[in-house]
Amino acid sequence: MTNSKKTMFSATMIVAAFLLQACQPTVPTYFQEVDVIATQAQSTAATTTQACNSGTLQWMIGQPEGVIAGVELVGPVRVISYNQTVSMDHNPTRTNYYLDTAGRITRVTCG
Repeated sequence: MTNSKKTMFSATMIVAAFLLQACQPTVPTYFQEVDVIATQAQSTAATTTQACNSGTLQWMIGQPEGVIAGVELVGPVRVISYNQTVSMDHNPTRTNYYLDTAGRITRVTCG
């Protein structure tokens, strides 16, 4: 290629890039910048008072799964069997019960 052809090719590519950029959609308003730290602090403050109290439920460790039904809890409950796949969403008001292969509670957590 000669220099004039290279220059013409480069100019064509630049013009094409600008034209393609013009075809891009505008950014929706829901993609606005957010102060993540402030949002998390507000979220934590709002849910701290509503969080599950797994600390008072540690007595259930070693008990069979059936005792869960006898405990009155506020908020959602999730019983997780041994090797069960669960979603990784965090819900501070939810009480999680982890079971072993024998169906006994091995861990009680919030989330």
